[in-house]
Amino acid sequence: MGDSDTTQAATDPQELPLPPYPDAIGHPWTHTFRTMPDALSFRDTALRSHDVARIYLFGAGDIYNLTHPSHFRRVLIDERDSFGKSDDFRIAFGDGLVASEGELWQRQREILQPLFSNEQIQAYVAGMVDQIRRRIDSWSDGETIDLQREMRRLTLDILFATLFGRELELGGDREIHTAATHLHEWFTPTSYPLPTWIPTPARRRFKQGRAELRDIASQLLADRSTTSPTDEDGPTDLLSVLVGLRDSTPGDDVLSDEQLRDQVVTLTFAGHDTTASTLALALYEISRHPQLRDRFHTEVEELSGPITRETLTSLPVTERIVTETLRMYPPVYVLPREARGELAIDGYRIPNGASVWLGIRQVHRDERFYVSPEEFRPSRWEGGLKESIPDFAYAPFGGGPRLCIGRQFALTEAKLALAIIGRRYSLTRASARKNNEQTSAEGSVSEPPLTADMTLRLTPGTEFYISER
Repeated sequence: MGDSDTTQAATDPQELPLPPYPDAIGHPWTHTFRTMPDALSFRDTALRSHDVARIYLFGAGDIYNLTHPSHFRRVLIDERDSFGKSDDFRIAFGDGLVASEGELWQRQREILQPLFSNEQIQAYVAGMVDQIRRRIDSWSDGETIDLQREMRRLTLDILFATLFGRELELGGDREIHTAATHLHEWFTPTSYPLPTWIPTPARRRFKQGRAELRDIASQLLADRSTTSPTDEDGPTDLLSVLVGLRDSTPGDDVLSDEQLRDQVVTLTFAGHDTTASTLALALYEISRHPQLRDRFHTEVEELSGPITRETLTSLPVTERIVTETLRMYPPVYVLPREARGELAIDGYRIPNGASVWLGIRQVHRDERFYVSPEEFRPSRWEGGLKESIPDFAYAPFGGGPRLCIGRQFALTEAKLALAIIGRRYSLTRASARKNNEQTSAEGSVSEPPLTADMTLRLTPGTEFYISER
């Protein structure tokens, strides 16, 4: 992989060649079939030696992949107006914050940003802690859990209680859990590469889940409308505040029922799924590195008093585990954009309207920026690594003006959950226990079972034993 230089000479993009199709993944007509069994490995192989490369999928056509931090800066900051959101976002999230653009996005961001300020997140912490304890109180010593599913349930509990003012039933509300899960289905590797007119089972599940989430959003809004705060002692969850703003500013299109419904759908998915994946994969890695596991448990056990947001600053091992998990397994492993106009990048032409994917996973595993990038090593973050690597060499939350609005919410939630779980339980992968598998330290081990569609996740069905400490 050569050094990337996005400084463009005064060259007409039309005079430049298109990026190559990597030889390692065969003829372009085979790409669709090659990506279906394992999209993640396919992309890793394709982009290992290329900063700019094409992949061809029957349904989407050519995908232009960019895998250098300088590309990220150009797309997300320097020339962000030249790269728009793809239709996939609008299909999934309507006009929610994740999908909207231009003045609509700016207005939505202005309204929502104060609701994710440090002060507001501090106000959410007590609810986060209550939901974490409530969920793990339902676990039993010696029980086996599906780790990804249980972490998804936990983070959905937190989301609904803190942002929507509704406590989910521990063993109920299955329609909400199912609908949130089905929003992934549009991006299933066996379905996404095909033309959109093909009615695959995954696409049917996606449409059912999206419709169900919209119905749930409508009901939540109706409920909050009847309890909208009229004074300072009223409800303070995010949804109640938004409904209150809507009622006090009639005619604001950004606060219409349709817009608020799209925000609920967006927050339901984006606000729980990525954190669930981070928690599941962090616990997976803790379980198979005994020395790391011991340092982690010792750290959280030595805390005096309850675990709060303030005490998180005294948990450096936990902090590094979260940071390294987001490097190795960024839940949003690709950022899709669409080129607006003919562009030149690293001597190649990117056509107008082309699908442009920023490969976060590939940048996070680039040996130009990380020593032994394929190894899970939280200790790499003990020094000044973040300051020494280029901007966007670490970008699990994107960057620029559209940096994930819930970044601090998610990081606080993840660290709280790890600390509270680690104080009470030790988790052991069921298959490792059965086969007596173990590693001796941080370092090189096989990759966890991963599922990659809209986000990167620990494969559901990966079971862990729970042991009380």
